[in-house]
Amino acid sequence: MLTSLQHFVTLPKKEILLFDETQSTLFLDHAIPLLQSGYSIGPISTEIIKALNICVNKTVIKGVYTCAYNVTKPSILCFSSGTKNHQKGIVRSFKSWQTSFGLIANEIANFPNMKAVVFGALPFSLSLFGAMESLQRNQRPLVFPTQEMRHFKTLAPTSNYILWITPFHADFLISMLKDDQLHSLTNIRYIFVGGASFSTHQRKALQNVFPKAQIFSFYGTSEASFICIKRPTDNSNSEGEICKDVQLKILDKNQLEAPRKTPGDIWAKSNQLFDGYLQKKETLNFKNEFLSIGDKGYIDDQNRLCFVGRAGRQISISGHVVDLEQLESWYKNTLATEALVLFSKTNERKENKLVLVTSKNLTPARWESIKKQAYAALGAQGVPNKWVHCPEWPLLANGKVALQKLKTWV
Repeated sequence: MLTSLQHFVTLPKKEILLFDETQSTLFLDHAIPLLQSGYSIGPISTEIIKALNICVNKTVIKGVYTCAYNVTKPSILCFSSGTKNHQKGIVRSFKSWQTSFGLIANEIANFPNMKAVVFGALPFSLSLFGAMESLQRNQRPLVFPTQEMRHFKTLAPTSNYILWITPFHADFLISMLKDDQLHSLTNIRYIFVGGASFSTHQRKALQNVFPKAQIFSFYGTSEASFICIKRPTDNSNSEGEICKDVQLKILDKNQLEAPRKTPGDIWAKSNQLFDGYLQKKETLNFKNEFLSIGDKGYIDDQNRLCFVGRAGRQISISGHVVDLEQLESWYKNTLATEALVLFSKTNERKENKLVLVTSKNLTPARWESIKKQAYAALGAQGVPNKWVHCPEWPLLANGKVALQKLKTWV
């Protein structure tokens, strides 16, 4: 079969071999051998192909395609987070992935033969990374594309596992597993949480569910992979210690390096950076080998990155510039939930007003209490004009919040 797959790619440096989600078994069987043989690969879905209008050529195997793309070395295609029509195809060299695998190997030395348990669809970067990290250790990963309790009952009691999840998957596991006495709760040895902010209260609750797991969270992007890793003993409010061989610059509004502990735009340089986007219309934002992350933050005295906010989420309310990410962090901690988003909506006078959307069902008295606390802690500009209850919290296939769907509730 490996030889047959190789025959589909007539020009290995000009084509990527793609496997539909229906062919995930075939992908997992041959991903590493294909890469080692010099081929570029990636998982995909028919939905992504249609939504992003990707031009693929069918092969004689249903669900296996080739896609034209110039690569200089064996590479992997994955997709960033985003709603339909807004995902980006990320092309990274296999060598850069191996560098990222090395960072994980340093953290899991006590249980080097663990199998990965991946929540989320394979085409997305976090899920694919967890699966590939396991494959390169010759450990067959378990891929759970849906959030269902039955998956945990399939884990072997004699095996050890490493779990790759988003903070929203963590909320699901906390609520669904805390009262179950499953053997899988004690043979999860490591948990890596990425894709969004992971709060201290979530970490504690997850530790109660998985008592023998070492819980790590990490900060990075699909384009840059690991930038910071926060280890189980790190109780700071940072995103974690900057990874080895990663260089960060914090630039001010004049594109000059900001002093330490001064917020600015985050730029990263490392040998984990991506090579380009599948979609030609997407542009690279490089400057002197540093990649713009699109987020804001600062570096503290312990060489840890402290996140401040994301580009595009700062708005003006009553003459004050507020960062929605920071406000959301306060509300998530106060309400003890990750199922919460703040939106800005303009009124008839074109003024920005905050709308809080959450899965929490707040009583009128509780809502008034929250507003009083917010006024004292955040000022009048940090108090939402209203809140909306969304009982079924929508997630994308990669485990992140479906923001576009939530907007329909506002």
